[in-house]
Amino acid sequence: MLCLTILGEDDMTLPGASLAHHVHSLITKVVIPAGVFAVAAIAWPAYGQEQGIEEITVTARYREQNLQETPLAISAFSGDLLEDRGAADTADIEMFVPNAVIAPLGAGWGSTMAAFVRGIGLNDNILSYEPGVPIYIDDVYLGRNQGAILDLLDLERVEVLRGPQGTLFGKNAVGGAVRFISSKPQGGGGNISITVGERDRLNVRGMLDVEVVPDVLLARFSGSSKTQDGYFDILDYECVNGPGSLGGGGTGVPPIPGLGFPGLSIDLGSAVNESGNCVVDELGNENVQSGRAMFLWHASPEIDVTLSADVTHQHQKGPADKYVRFYRPGTPEAGLSEFWNFAVGVPIFGVAWDDRFLTDSPYTNYNRYVDPVSGRTFPNVNDVDEYGIAGAVEWQISPELNIKSITAYREFKNSFGRTSSGSPIPLDLTWDVTRHDQLTQEFQFTGRAFDRLDWTAGFFYYTADDSNYQSGSLFPGVIYQQDSHDTQDATNWAVFVHGVYDITDQLALTAGIRYTDDEKNAYISRHNFDGTDRLPVPGFTTQTSPGLVPIAETNWSPTVGLDYQVNDNLLLFAFYSTGFRGGGFSPRPANGLQLANFLSENLDNYEGGFKSEWFEHRLRLNTNVFFSIYSDQQVFRGDLPDASGAQWFHQINSGESEYWGVEVEAQANPIENLMIDSTLGYIHHELTDPGFSGQCVEFANGDPCYSTRTPEFTFAIGGSYEFNLGDRGTLTPRIDARYQSKIYFLPYTADLGNNVASNPIEGVQEGYTVVNGRITWVSPSTDWDVQLYAVNLTDKVYFNGKLPLIGIGLGREQGNVAPPREFGVTVTRHF
Repeated sequence: MLCLTILGEDDMTLPGASLAHHVHSLITKVVIPAGVFAVAAIAWPAYGQEQGIEEITVTARYREQNLQETPLAISAFSGDLLEDRGAADTADIEMFVPNAVIAPLGAGWGSTMAAFVRGIGLNDNILSYEPGVPIYIDDVYLGRNQGAILDLLDLERVEVLRGPQGTLFGKNAVGGAVRFISSKPQGGGGNISITVGERDRLNVRGMLDVEVVPDVLLARFSGSSKTQDGYFDILDYECVNGPGSLGGGGTGVPPIPGLGFPGLSIDLGSAVNESGNCVVDELGNENVQSGRAMFLWHASPEIDVTLSADVTHQHQKGPADKYVRFYRPGTPEAGLSEFWNFAVGVPIFGVAWDDRFLTDSPYTNYNRYVDPVSGRTFPNVNDVDEYGIAGAVEWQISPELNIKSITAYREFKNSFGRTSSGSPIPLDLTWDVTRHDQLTQEFQFTGRAFDRLDWTAGFFYYTADDSNYQSGSLFPGVIYQQDSHDTQDATNWAVFVHGVYDITDQLALTAGIRYTDDEKNAYISRHNFDGTDRLPVPGFTTQTSPGLVPIAETNWSPTVGLDYQVNDNLLLFAFYSTGFRGGGFSPRPANGLQLANFLSENLDNYEGGFKSEWFEHRLRLNTNVFFSIYSDQQVFRGDLPDASGAQWFHQINSGESEYWGVEVEAQANPIENLMIDSTLGYIHHELTDPGFSGQCVEFANGDPCYSTRTPEFTFAIGGSYEFNLGDRGTLTPRIDARYQSKIYFLPYTADLGNNVASNPIEGVQEGYTVVNGRITWVSPSTDWDVQLYAVNLTDKVYFNGKLPLIGIGLGREQGNVAPPREFGVTVTRHF
């Protein structure tokens, strides 16, 4: 096992410390001890043995390079390694990457991936926001993280680039980039696998690789179907608590004239099915089908043409979502909730919305998806239809010049409904239909000049149309019952150049720059359920005259670095890199006063490290330290009412902050058949300049901002041992564990003192460890393999996300609980 020394308690905060002090502290207290103890902790035999650490080729700099010879912070995994570790979709990658948090965002955001690397990512799905860690499929940029919970289907490898990648990957690659590289046709072979598991899981996957025209045209087809019952039950309140427990209807007389719905009295009653089972619906199930086809045409010895198409169809219930706590009655945090109970809720329903609707289990709630006040239904669904087509032409003009063209079109539609009251009371319901389509074109020119310069140049073009329709009811009678329709068109183009110059056979200089032109036009409309204008104030616009929010910016993203190949087994590197995220408009404006935009943010990153292999390539140890300065950082903020009296939740440019930290990745093959791998991440965040906003002070009583979804520590370790059973094949048990320290789900927090019944700090997930395990048997012919697996082996209860709304007067905190433990078996036939 690798034993790593962590920063001491006195080093956890270094306000005002210099860059040199940060780097010195990291190197002396983390990097050196990590390397020394990692080597010393393993008893290495003196005899030679087969070298088992997998060599991986990456293309992070648009040319093929060995991972160990690439002077960047990259985590790379082959498709076989992902399968061995049981990785099924995008979210599973976080198990193996330091300083990364990748998880589904939750019920209110549909099928959206929250991908954070080094504290930078995206915590929303609204179309005006840009991802901080973009996803690429075969070098095709995905403009939205919505619809990005992808099945890891028939991949050659996955690359996770950590830190800003603005020069080669452009806009939004601020925290890094995640690259999925599909397996290309090889001219023969295939497989089919079936997985069965708890909650009626049934997964079927298959791949077929064929040679259509020998040595000329190859094809590869892959597909997957995944179904499983939900792990979260929706209960009927009166069935659990007895007839009449929902009040039987109110008086219909609102105590305040002009508020509520005079004369309206509704008995919420029971919604149990005929069998009397108190479970009336479910959340957190799975029903996804996906497929990909790829054709590779060797048009000539110099020209290859690749055509591919992929499709995903998802038709399932919403993500698991429940309330984890309510306000204490009579406290300031009760705010709007108690007022709504008094003015609307009790007069209509005869029952208040409060902590009676909290359930004892983390996997149940009392949701209903109908609003009896308006008569509208908000379906419990999370449906996705997504497809893409792409064509790549690669022409090797000469040994010194290669041209590659990548043209792609992608489109998705995500329809999802949810209720956030955790009860039959229609307090907060939404129905969203989000659409996105994009067209991208990229030209990459690569070559070698003067026998010393590897150069890359290119052009990138992106255009996209987005729309989001939402029907929403929030504290009806007090806040709104409204329909919104937002659309946005975006255009982005860039040119870039990048070069690596060999000063000597061991020392190389890297330099590059990218120019980007980015434009957006957003159109915003709001109106009430009855079709009238929503809160008409000066400047507010309607469906027939939408509000325009234009944004136009340019950016230069340079990089420069040095790397020194000490010998075949040790690479030293240091570099400066930059990245930027595009601007947008503040989300969910309630009226024309809130039609405000925010600008792009920028990150300057200073980084150094080494990549090494030891003991005849049986130990691999890669380490890097980084110091990043964030300027004009985009941060979510909830304000007091605007001039019209409406609450304002918006995005602002907050000033400046710093991130610094360390990442260690190690793999070891100390004895034959034993493989050990481990990662360590540490990150420190400090808001150095709150800017004009006064950000966080009003919510956290002067406490500093927290970096969203940024654990101070991540640590993962895994291992496998292959037992040779002779003519009965091999048996390989594997176990993986990952620890993540405390994270905050919003950049501010509220210290609620004694006003809530549990942890007074809202929006927090305390540190936790997840353990996965599997045992794999492979037949002597390798035609068959069988895997017994366990996910979340210790049955740890934790949350992928929380939305803290107590401190801003909405009176509750809701959370998206992760799945419980699951056992299953997979059988695969290779041919």
